[in-house]
Amino acid sequence: MIDPERRVLLKHSLEKGVPVAVLARRLKIGRRTIQRWIAAGETDRDVNIADIRYTPRPERPGKLDAYKPLIEERLTQYPELSAVRLYAEVHAAGYTGGMSQLRAFIRRTRPASMVEPAVRFETAPGHQGQVDFAEFRLPWGKRHALLVVLGYSRLLWLRFYERQTMQTLFTGLEESFAFFGGVPHELVFDQMKAVITRDDRAHSGRPVENMEFLRFAAHWGFKARACRPYRAQTKGKVERPIRYVRWSFAYGREFLGDGDLAE
Repeated sequence: MIDPERRVLLKHSLEKGVPVAVLARRLKIGRRTIQRWIAAGETDRDVNIADIRYTPRPERPGKLDAYKPLIEERLTQYPELSAVRLYAEVHAAGYTGGMSQLRAFIRRTRPASMVEPAVRFETAPGHQGQVDFAEFRLPWGKRHALLVVLGYSRLLWLRFYERQTMQTLFTGLEESFAFFGGVPHELVFDQMKAVITRDDRAHSGRPVENMEFLRFAAHWGFKARACRPYRAQTKGKVERPIRYVRWSFAYGREFLGDGDLAE
C-alpha cells in the first residue's frame, strides 16, 4: 500500500503531467508499481493530513563542528575565556567560520554569568586620566602592570614592571604622556594613597604629603588626587581595563618571560 507522502507527491506530479518513467527514477520505484497504484486508484484516495508524519531534517555539518571539542576543553580548563580569545584560537587552528555561530555555541556550552551593570561617568577630552597598578603572579615571579586610562576616550597605556616603586611610577607616567601625546589636566590614583602621602615617624606615623611626587606633578602640570571616597559601580575607567588585561590578555595564555609581556 502506498504511504500518504508518496500518494500526495504522485497525485501532484501526475496532475502536472510528469511522466511515470520520470517519477519512477525520482522515487526509485519501478514503473509497473506506479502503474499498478494508478490502476488501483491509490493516487485518487483522500489523504488524511493527520496520518502524515515528517521526520526532522538531518543536521548538515557546520564549519564549527570540528572545533567544538577544542572549545569545550578550553572552557572546561578556563571557564571565563572570552569569545574573542576563543575565536582567535580556533581561527589559528583552521576555523574559517564567523563569530556569530561561535558565540551561540559558547552560550549553549556555558551559562552566562550575571554581571551587575556599571553606571559610567564621563569627563571632557584631555581632562582626566586614571592610574592603577595590577599585580600578576607568573611562573618566573611577580610582575606589576601599570595602567593609565584616559577618561574620555578610554585609550589605555600599559607596561609591566618588576617592582612597584616611585621611580617605576614616574618612568611609566612619562612614557604614557609620550604615548598619549599630552598630559591630562588631572590624574586620579585608584587605591594608591602611598603615592600622594607617606608615613613619617617624625609625625607619629601620620600621613604627610609626598613632596617628591608633588614636584613631579608640578613639573608636568597635572593635578593629582586619590580616588576616595568612591562608589565602585560608578567608576568604570580603570577596573574594566584591568579586567581586560587579566581575562582577555593573560588568562589561559602561557608566557615564556618578560619579553612576551612587552610584545
